[in-house]
Amino acid sequence: MRGLRVELTARVIDPMVWGVIKRIPFHTFLSQFRRGQWDDAETFSRRQARNLFRILSHAATRVPFYMSASGTAPLEAMERDPLRALASFPILEKTDLRDNLGDLTCEMGRGTFRDSSGGSTGEPVTVMKDKVFLGASLAAAQFFYEWTGVSRGERTVKLWGAARDLNAGSRIGRRLSELVYNRKLLNAFEMSGETMRGYIERLSEFRPACLEGYADALYELARFTADSGLSIPAPRAIISSASTLHPHMRDLIENTFGASVFDRYGGREAGGMAGECERHDGLHVFGETVVLEVVDDAGREVQEGEEGDVLVTSLWNYTMPLIRYRIGDRAIKGPERCSCGRPYPLLKRIAGRSGTSFPRPGGGTVVPEFFIHVIGVECNDGSIARFQIVQETLDRIVIRVVPTSGTNEISSHLQEQISARIHDAMGEGCDVRFSIEEEIPPTPTGKHIYTVSLVEKERGGDA
Repeated sequence: MRGLRVELTARVIDPMVWGVIKRIPFHTFLSQFRRGQWDDAETFSRRQARNLFRILSHAATRVPFYMSASGTAPLEAMERDPLRALASFPILEKTDLRDNLGDLTCEMGRGTFRDSSGGSTGEPVTVMKDKVFLGASLAAAQFFYEWTGVSRGERTVKLWGAARDLNAGSRIGRRLSELVYNRKLLNAFEMSGETMRGYIERLSEFRPACLEGYADALYELARFTADSGLSIPAPRAIISSASTLHPHMRDLIENTFGASVFDRYGGREAGGMAGECERHDGLHVFGETVVLEVVDDAGREVQEGEEGDVLVTSLWNYTMPLIRYRIGDRAIKGPERCSCGRPYPLLKRIAGRSGTSFPRPGGGTVVPEFFIHVIGVECNDGSIARFQIVQETLDRIVIRVVPTSGTNEISSHLQEQISARIHDAMGEGCDVRFSIEEEIPPTPTGKHIYTVSLVEKERGGDA
């Protein structure tokens, strides 16, 4: 029966949904990625270089922001050695995205739409995308799924929390999508003890082949499950994403749920960028859709085993090319090849995106992504450049805010919106305060800590 469901999804449902109804080239890219994953390193490098040259030359000749940039390599040099030419482009900062949205955009007539990042590194931004980029991004996500051994159409539970994902389209449409694709969505922003007990019951009834979620949410659910003496039928694979998966978190999740964790790295701005294969020796940089650099403070590529800032170049978003975009994360560079035989280079691990879950006065926890999406997406009116949420006591939260350039405050209406959403999660008795700051300094290692729970520190947590 499982085989029939998978075949129906692959041969009938997906071609109809993506090819005919939505007109997004999901299957075109997925077929290309499947064919290329076992190419030798030289063949892959040539293909990546061609794609990189195309996006660099497009940016240099058609996108105002890059056309006015000084010092970039001439087109002949770009074509001769695209990777070397890439280093001549300026590093693109989040402030550049906010201040130069128009100059970074080139209308291509490919179904342009606007998207916002949740600001997982503390700085929400807006990016323009198109259907071709979306097709490549969705195909990359599905490609990572296949590395876990789980096929599209098999039972999947997603422990997620982004309102745009949970509430996309009509409720009937979402229910239909869940039915057709054999999956269920659980809200990671509602993690009280009673709610998590209900999630465990639903997982036990549904018996998914794959459990996917925020690393923090999976960890909190695993901790509650273990502490309560409960269990669920072991899925075949667990996919972790959206926040840093620390070794102790992986151990608890795997030991509690009885399945291997496949860590995945991505972002709203550039889609899926890296993921683990079955060897679990690091995260493969998915070079079919991005070029990732790990650089030191001077912008130079670090050596294997060294930590640095992640710069991402997206290969398929011609509507808004992101070239050498400092996404705000830090990573440790891995070796050029994995023993699995795939040609993609490795990151040893993601070192950034640290944060802490907030314990609730009535029991349970709220994961960092809740606050990130509330401030960075749901209530993002463009007036907040940077933020950090501090839980000073069990029932008092301080939101540190750096307003965008030209302002020195955020509106009372916005404060009320944010406070109301936090009360929904933390309880009406939670005291929410705002602190306007000129800057929020990073840690000595350059990380931005976007949630800090002093309560966690007091009780010996991972903060």
